[in-house]
Amino acid sequence: MAFSTTYPLDCGKHEILYLDADEDGNYIALLSNGEVWQNVGGNLSRLPLPRTFKAPRIRDLKAGHFVVIDAGAYSPSNGYIFNPFGELVRCFDAGDYIEQVLVHADRIVISYQDSGIVSGKKPSSDGVAVFGLDGERVYGLNSQYSYWMLHCYALCKLGKDSILAYSYTDFPLLEVRLTDFRVLQQPTPRDFEGSHALSPSYGNLIFYASYQDKTSFFWWDRKRKVKRFGHWPARYLWGIGAGKFVTVDARSFTIIDSMEMMRKEHHS
Repeated sequence: MAFSTTYPLDCGKHEILYLDADEDGNYIALLSNGEVWQNVGGNLSRLPLPRTFKAPRIRDLKAGHFVVIDAGAYSPSNGYIFNPFGELVRCFDAGDYIEQVLVHADRIVISYQDSGIVSGKKPSSDGVAVFGLDGERVYGLNSQYSYWMLHCYALCKLGKDSILAYSYTDFPLLEVRLTDFRVLQQPTPRDFEGSHALSPSYGNLIFYASYQDKTSFFWWDRKRKVKRFGHWPARYLWGIGAGKFVTVDARSFTIIDSMEMMRKEHHS
């Protein structure tokens, strides 16, 4: 079994501006021609949008709605919620210097870089901000938790209602439950210090890259054991659960199954 699968998009001369996918290859993408492509279960839909974006992040919401966060637009209305017909139904302030965007447990979760956090402007200064599906901000980590996050290096979903945030400066792992915003803080080993992607797998975690190693994966049992394995060319990727990661280029996306990579390496 291959540890990576590439899914090409037949988009001709156009390019993928941003894309989100699940572990089964279902995706929603925003193309350079302003169309939103969504493929669920092999059924492809194409929807033109009435506006353009500088540095978009697109995520599926529910019931055909989706959100586009324009990370390149420093304005108080850079979050856009669209209905299934491509009509804009709500704008909201998604903050500046955006790092990652997740949609999980009926929440929009946005993490931020250090430049946004030290600006003192909400929601960026919160490090991780949580919004309802209507764009209303309901939680800010730095405002409502005693730990001060200076930069969120990695963000991912955990289970049905939680997220994991790997944060600078001391690199603790923060587990935030999105139902009541309970936060658990756990120290992490230095083996993968500086990692910028993570994905849970059966109670364990897989981290990608570190300050010292830009291309390896690191399996951690959330206790003492760490195992370095694999190799993937240094590029932007993010975790989607089950030990899997997604990376995107101009006309395709690839799902990397890090656990399968580790199994192949162990048996070779």
